Amino acid sequence: MFAQKRILSRCLISSFMIVFFFLILYSCKKNNSIKEKIDGLMDYCYENDLYNGTVLVAHKGKVIYQNAFGYSDFETKKPLKLKSQFCLGSLSKPFTAMAIMILKERNRLKYEDKLSTYFPEFPDYANQVTIKYLLTHAAGITNWMNHDVFRSGPGDFIDDLTNKDVFNFLIKQKSLDFAPGEKYVYSNGGYVLLAMIVEKASGEPFHVFMKKNIFDPLGMKDTAVFDESKPEIRDKVIGYDMFGDKDDANLLVTGDGGIYSTAEDVFKWERALYTEKLVTQKTLQEAFTPNKLNNGLIATNRSGYSYGYGWVVHIKDKINNAVFHDGGLNGFSTMLYRELNNQNAIIFLTNKGSSFQSYPTLEAVLNILHGEPMKLPTIPIIGVMNRTIAEKGMETAFNEYHELKKANAAKYDFSEGQLNGLGYRYLNKQKYEEAKAIFKLNVEIYPDSSNAYDSYGEACMGNGEYDEAIKNYKRSLELNPDNTSAVERLRKINDKMIKK
Repeated sequence: MFAQKRILSRCLISSFMIVFFFLILYSCKKNNSIKEKIDGLMDYCYENDLYNGTVLVAHKGKVIYQNAFGYSDFETKKPLKLKSQFCLGSLSKPFTAMAIMILKERNRLKYEDKLSTYFPEFPDYANQVTIKYLLTHAAGITNWMNHDVFRSGPGDFIDDLTNKDVFNFLIKQKSLDFAPGEKYVYSNGGYVLLAMIVEKASGEPFHVFMKKNIFDPLGMKDTAVFDESKPEIRDKVIGYDMFGDKDDANLLVTGDGGIYSTAEDVFKWERALYTEKLVTQKTLQEAFTPNKLNNGLIATNRSGYSYGYGWVVHIKDKINNAVFHDGGLNGFSTMLYRELNNQNAIIFLTNKGSSFQSYPTLEAVLNILHGEPMKLPTIPIIGVMNRTIAEKGMETAFNEYHELKKANAAKYDFSEGQLNGLGYRYLNKQKYEEAKAIFKLNVEIYPDSSNAYDSYGEACMGNGEYDEAIKNYKRSLELNPDNTSAVERLRKINDKMIKK
């Protein structure tokens, strides 16, 4: 009888092992299938000049795909690798928010602290601005990047701008863009101030605090804040625009950006957010919670996304509890997307950023992970038009645009940003007539776009056609009253016309 029990027990164990083996085999085959599909997608993107960078995809917390495509330096043909260090742009903001959360847990500051407590240099309105408002882009602090005073030319920032430069500009602003808590309007100015608050509260330079309290504890050996100290970036990637022209990061501003990192280090950071290595999970859940405005409603932007503490928060029914942040500066475009319920993560780091179809590519990877049909990203029409203009002229390129849109609209990206980017290529070279022609076409195709009119106005302004510039800036403001850059440029035109 005992022998029969032992035989039965062995049979059960053997059956369990067989089932377990097949489950592992099935899981491996499934992951391999996902990996192959992602690899096919990224190969397509690279071959069609849609992607130059590194990518890492994790499924249920495990890396299932990572690869590097293209060059770190196009001039020397230095290949990219997974340890290549990219400028993260605004993907730095979640790190800045984490520094604030660390100091809050150490009782070095409170979310309710007023801006005036740290910087009495500000006008009285700083008594209404709290750290929480700064974290959630609800403070009304202007977005410094929208102001021409920081630009050396159309689309170009002045080299080596620092937090002090931004701060000195912000304290001269006589009023906020809106009352704190009334709106959610993205502001790089707010996050520069948060980095400076970290320095005040900790008594350390921002780059030192970040290294000691985030990068080192997580083993992020290839990550650094790039500021006035200009630390050595061992394998620094150079930025380019989609036309292959050098467009490297040139700022020393931090808090809203300024971090260099690798795909591998960003993944270390992502995994740490499921632990309590830096702060408690209770504090992290606050960071991933959509912010509410003074009226009690969840704050959303024009895309329907909300914002927590340094994280964009999905609030659509279809989304599986997802948070993310992207970034873009000069030739760099980056993204970290996290699905919290199933621990999926997608990391894109690119240095030919304007050619990257970030959201279509993200959606394609997500569909692969979820076992849903995947749609290939469209090919930017901007590259096609640029080549045609160089070889056959503007008129031929415009005709080609309309023909391709009519015959093969699904294959190419005809979005508003395509013509806008092409127009700025000429505007940056001060070729105003060419820029005006392209922006005019964009306005005709997208008559409800505030940005299209804003760009057209900028080209007219550069060409000295102030009446036409005023007309387009006013139309831009009608479509988007929050367009502070249009307000500033109208003021500039008015000043010039008065002097005449």
